[in-house]
Order: sequence, then C-alpha cells, then structure tokens
Amino acid sequence: MKSPKTVFLLGAGGMGMAPLALYLNGAGIRVEAFDDHFVEPVRTQLLESGVEVIDEPLPRNPPDCVIRSSAIDKESEYLKPFLKRRVPIFRRGDFVARFTAHRKVLAVVGSHGKTTTAGMLVWALEEIGHPVSYLVGGRFEKDTILPGQFIRDSWVVLEVDESDGSIDGFSPSVTLALNSDWDHVDQYSAGESFEETLKNLFTRTSHEIVVPRKSKLQEIAESIDHDSVTCFYPRSEESADFLSTNQAAAFAAGKSMGFDLSEVDFNLFPGMKRRQSVLFESESRIVMEDYAHHPTEVRSFLSQRRILQPEHFLRVIFQPHRFSRTEKLAKLFAEELSLADDLYLLPTYGAFEKFDPAGAVEALTGYLAPRLRKETVVFDDFTDLRSALGSSLESSKKDQIVFVGAGDLERWAHAFAAFEKTNGNKHDAFSCFLADRLSPTTILRANIPLGSKTTMKVGGSARWYAEPAHSEDLRMLVDACELFGIPRVMMGRGSNLIVPDQGYGGLVLRLKGSFWKEISLRSDNNLIVGAGARLQEICRYACKNGLVGFEFLEGIPGTLGGALRMNAGAMGWETFDLVEWVSFLLPDGSIRKIPGTDLTVGYRYCREAYEGIALRAKLRAEGRSDHRAIRTAIDKLASKRRSTQPRESSAGCIFRNPEETPAGKLIDQLGLKGEREGSAVVSNLHANFIVNEGGATAEEVISLIKRVRERVRETRGLLLEPEVGILGKDWNEYLS
Repeated sequence: MKSPKTVFLLGAGGMGMAPLALYLNGAGIRVEAFDDHFVEPVRTQLLESGVEVIDEPLPRNPPDCVIRSSAIDKESEYLKPFLKRRVPIFRRGDFVARFTAHRKVLAVVGSHGKTTTAGMLVWALEEIGHPVSYLVGGRFEKDTILPGQFIRDSWVVLEVDESDGSIDGFSPSVTLALNSDWDHVDQYSAGESFEETLKNLFTRTSHEIVVPRKSKLQEIAESIDHDSVTCFYPRSEESADFLSTNQAAAFAAGKSMGFDLSEVDFNLFPGMKRRQSVLFESESRIVMEDYAHHPTEVRSFLSQRRILQPEHFLRVIFQPHRFSRTEKLAKLFAEELSLADDLYLLPTYGAFEKFDPAGAVEALTGYLAPRLRKETVVFDDFTDLRSALGSSLESSKKDQIVFVGAGDLERWAHAFAAFEKTNGNKHDAFSCFLADRLSPTTILRANIPLGSKTTMKVGGSARWYAEPAHSEDLRMLVDACELFGIPRVMMGRGSNLIVPDQGYGGLVLRLKGSFWKEISLRSDNNLIVGAGARLQEICRYACKNGLVGFEFLEGIPGTLGGALRMNAGAMGWETFDLVEWVSFLLPDGSIRKIPGTDLTVGYRYCREAYEGIALRAKLRAEGRSDHRAIRTAIDKLASKRRSTQPRESSAGCIFRNPEETPAGKLIDQLGLKGEREGSAVVSNLHANFIVNEGGATAEEVISLIKRVRERVRETRGLLLEPEVGILGKDWNEYLS
C-alpha cells in the first residue's frame, strides 16, 4: 500500500495499537491517537515519542486513513464522520499486513506465548547490537524497552493476531509458530479450523517456518512440503523452567533471520509485564500475576508454581477472559484450576463481547473438583477478596497468591500487593499503588493545607491532594480511592465552599492544569470547555469571539465544573441555560457524554454532577453580536456586582433565596449586618455574605451561619438553607 502521511488511531491505548503508534511515528508518519481509557505510562510514552495524543475522537488534521482497534466495532459512532467523508478505515491487523507486505517480516503466531517470545527476541537482538523494527503486544518490565520501534531497512518482528481473522492477510518471510491450541472460539469453530489457518499462513511464508519439534505444528509444516522448516526443542512437561521454550523459540527465530544469539545470557531478560511477575515477596508469602487466559497456559503456570515452591499453599485468583472462550473451555479451565489449594473467582472479563450468561464465570464451578466446588466464591468487591485472602502478618503458614487472567484483575493484584508491602496501612498502600501509575505532570501530595485554596480562606488540611494532568489520571485516582477505601471529593476554585478546621481525611481532587482549562470555538455559536476553566475566562473568550449569552458568568468566581455541580447562576441566569452536553466520569469508571436535556437539574443542583465528575461541556451561545456591545453589557454587570458585593474574602452568598424574599434582605431587615463571631462578620455591603476580616476559623464562620439562621427562624418563621457547601460534610451535621 502507499504509505500514508497522516493516520488516526482509534483505541490507541491497547497493547496492540500503542506499539503501532510508536512504529508508524518512527517511520515518519504523523500519528494522532485517541482512546477513552489510556493508562500510564503508555500515554506518556506515546507523547514523549512524538505521537499526538488527543482527547476527543476527532483528529486535528485530516487523516489519510483511520486504523481501529478490534475493540472498536465497525458500527461505532466514532467511525461515522470518517465514513461520511470516505476516509479509508482499517482494522489494526489488516493495516499492519498491508503496510509490512514488502518488508522482511518475522511473524510470531500461536494461541499463547507470543508476547514473551517476541519480547525476548527483540531484546536479544538489542543485546548483540542488531536492533530491528518490531511490534510487541506488551510492556517490558521496568519499561526498559518501548513496545514498538521502527528502523529503516531492518527486519520487522511482530505478533500476528489470530483472534480477528486478520492473520489471513499476512505473507511473512519467516513464521515462528509456538503452538496450535484451540482458542478464540468465536473465530474458529474447532481446533482444526485454526490449524487450517496456520497451514495457509505456512504456505504463504516465503523463507522459513520455525516450529516446535515433535509437535502438531511440525506435522502441518512438513505436510505442505515447504523448502525450509526449522524445529526447536520445547521444554519437557516436567521442567520447571517455564521460559525455556520461549528462549529456544527466540534463539531459532534469530538464527532464521541471520543472527547468532548464542552469546546472549537470557537469564538477564527483564521479562514482560503481567507475565509471571512477582509483585511482593517475603519469607511467608509471594504475590504474583500472570496473563494466562487459556487452559494450557493456566496448567503451565500453576504447575511451575507447584514445582518451584512446593511448601507454599497455592491460592489462585482467576478471572476468565471473554464469554465465548469461557463457555467453550469451561471444563478444561476447571480441570487445570484444580491444581489450586484455594480458588477465588472474579466475574468474566468480556473485552468487547456482550454479556452472555453461558460464558459467565459461574459456568466453571460445576466442573470444579468437589473440594474446590464447595468453597469457591465469586468476588466482585476487592475489599471482600482482600479480607478472604488475609494478611501475611496474620497467617501462620507459607502461601503463594497468584492472580491469573487477561482481564482487569491486575488492578486488584497490584492493590493487594501494595497492602502487603505497607503492612496493611491503607494510606501508604494508596501511595504505593499510584507510584508508577500517574503521569509525571500530575500532582499528588499528602497533608496539604486547603484554606488558601478557597475564597473564604479558612479550614484545615487534606490528607491527600491531587491535581490530575488529564482524564486518565483522574480515573486512576478515583479507582485507587475505591480500591483502598479512601473518601474523595471534588474542589474547584474553592468559591461557595467552606473547609472545616479539621480538614478532610481523604483525597481532594482539583482540575487545575492546562488540560482542564481548554476553551475552544468549534462552530459558529458553540464552545467546548474544560471543567477547570474559570467562568470569567469563558465569559471573556465568548466576548472576544462575539458570542452572546455568557455575560452573567463574569460575576461568578468559580470554575465550570463547580458551576455544573451546583448549577451556579447570577443576574437571573443559570449555568444549564448554556449547556448542550456534558461529558462525565461516572461511578463505574466509564466516560459518558450526556445531553443537557437528559440531565436532572434543579436550583443550585445537578444530580449527575454530584454522582459523577464533569470533565468538559459544550456550551451554546444565544447568537452573535459586536464584541464591543457584549463588553459593554459585561462591564455593566461587573459594575453592579462591585457595588453590591463585598471584596473581602468570602464564600459568596451563604443562603439560598426563599421564594418570598431574598435571604440578604431578610438578614438586613433584622439588623444583622456587622454581626460577628471572631473575625467572621456579616458583610455591611450585602447581608447574605459572611466575610473573613483576617484570621477567621471555619468554626467561627459556621457558628455565625447558625446564629443568623436561628435568628431568621425565630423572627420570621423561615428556615434558611445554606447555598455554600462544606467540604466532605453535610450541613445537617452542623445545623440539626
């Protein structure tokens, strides 16, 4: 195919797509990459390599083609704008096959072991000074090598994925086939179907086929009478050296490429993430994770653990991967899991498959050995699982706890290991867990004073304070709070907020960086705005671009996120008068764009913004006007605000306005202007403001609020409700 100049990658955060982004960028192609669930350090690796990571599924530059992950359905809404413009769209595997068609390709294939073997091969070639181009489907331990690389006129080492059928488009120079176990049952109706696919690939292989000796693959390769078939010796079934087969395969593959790897010390290979990784080790306990998601892999890994640590009790946490695989191979999974002394199950990870009860994890339980069937439980809560496993400090016997599967159980594995490393201290474990999971520009600090971060200038410290650099880090911080039982709260600019003197015992999140402050004009009368953008900045930007309807924001000293949360308003206008849609991070970890008409909005309230976290919004203008006319309107509103609102430190209006009479007027009529509690004073300019004359405490402010509220109740029979929030607390704790 003709090499594109610009490409757009959809679903670029996965370990099939991210290496491709690195490879294409290295080839001099402009790459824009989007994923709604990037993780660190992959996102930073892409950025530092020159890939343009974007935050919406619309590239900034017209692409020559779009490459989608298999996880992105061909009917996805993401693809419709490109279909409309007739931009070519490729599945990842199909694109790679075309792009590498005229290059020297070594294809690594098989049901399992591809990532470790490919990683071992490219690492060994680096060791002898012969780096090659490659696409490896996983991260190296300690990220010593990036998962993708382009070197001109070199061999290309890549894993060829059989799961989506794109294997049929490859015609490699060398094929390294590791095994032919039946897998991806949605693609292949039986083991013979996959074997036929491999046979066809062998036929298209131009130079050499490399297969295990005395295997079904050798039979297949020899049946087609290929000119060159090389066999390597796999490990014996009794061997505890799990990596010996991969090493033998890598060595044979290197030889087929013309490289001698005999001097390489494979004992120095750093390994691949999630492949037999040791997360914690002490005299009495070892915690590991492995990506095994096929019965053969499960058997190999658990057998190895039995041999290496026979005196350790073997406790297995298993998460099936995909409903289709679990349904068809349930009996085999159960047989191999019988090697465990204790078994703990997690719900099936569906990947991009829809829920199918036939493939739910419960399908395994009926086939389990009787001793396991009775005790095995399915866990959907990390705290419950951790409690069931217990702490090594409490255990009287040695054990090895292994997390097995290819889904998202690695979160639980690393969280459990963090607890073990920190002797069960949840705050230390929280910090340990996040140590290498946040981008370098994210701020996470302990015991940070909050008073100076609010407009009221009162209050204590936060146990944890974070300014996430982007939505992926925000999601990681929220997820960590869930895992470690740490409360969290959002904080905007700190207006309309009182921080208690005792501070906050959890995590305070603040959307403060440049990512969150975006304000951009996307069409004639609409703005896309980040949740951390100040309302006054939105107002000024709209004025500069001649947009009408944003003027009232000038008088509200907060951010869009806070304004959405409480439907902030002024001069008869409210925030949701402007909203076209809002993008939220929801409690289940998903990001969803919700139209303004579908949101539950009331006076100083939006339910979705309380339950989730607003990320950005589309705001619509009423129309256009000359920016000078808009500026005049803004200046009039600003002048009115300055003449009626105090300039001292305050949290804005303290009470909501009753329907009958404004709260400020009620308080003024009772002669409460100037009423004080220490340095907290009812403003002489506007009675619904309490100002901090300097050195006030939160307790003084709250005491004054209670006194004013009680006086209004006694004399007028009205119960004023606070409009300001109190961080991490409910006003009922103070006013009841």
